[in-house]
Amino acid sequence: MDDLTYWINTKDYTTSQLMWNGIGCMFWVITYAVLLRDIIRKKFVEMPFLIASGNLAWEFIWSFFYHPDTGELFSLSYQGAFVIDIFIFYFVLRYGYKQINVPEIQKHFKLLMIGLLVMWVLLNYFFVHQNLDTPIGANSGYILNLIISLLYPVLLFRNDPKNFSQTVAWCKLLGTGCISVSMFLIYTQNYFVQTLAVSCFIFDLLYAFILNRKLTQIRA
Repeated sequence: MDDLTYWINTKDYTTSQLMWNGIGCMFWVITYAVLLRDIIRKKFVEMPFLIASGNLAWEFIWSFFYHPDTGELFSLSYQGAFVIDIFIFYFVLRYGYKQINVPEIQKHFKLLMIGLLVMWVLLNYFFVHQNLDTPIGANSGYILNLIISLLYPVLLFRNDPKNFSQTVAWCKLLGTGCISVSMFLIYTQNYFVQTLAVSCFIFDLLYAFILNRKLTQIRA
């Protein structure tokens, strides 16, 4: 294997497939970075707590137990997202209870989050271990992504729109959207992941427009 193929797997993937996937990964790293910045500023976590543990678990599994076969550069992007997600999860433990208005759940919120993290780690590990995933984690990644896309509007309607970022909304949309293009190019007959990809795009686009409308109304 030459140096280029080690870093970017041009042997098994075309330039177009890798380009779309790589751009999508970069948008997701930006999403996490902006999300972390806003958490520190607002002391509110806009990522739904249920999926915050799922994201960390997925990135943990794909950073240390398995690695995408698209090349070391893509593997590093997964690991970079994992590092950022550690901090996001820490702040979820601190501020995530604000997403819930049930006192009993708030009381045991940290224990709930630890339990969810353990559950997601096991689910993600065995999902790959039993050959239910693709070599880049597309199936499991899109299952989590759809949960994110579905829960974001729910969380928005229950909280102050000013706690939510348009940058996060659009980078999330563009990140998943670009990766989805690569899914159609790479997995031409994986209708499962294609259906998840289209569903994510629809819900992400809807969320971005709803958030924009709500923030515009506030500014008016």
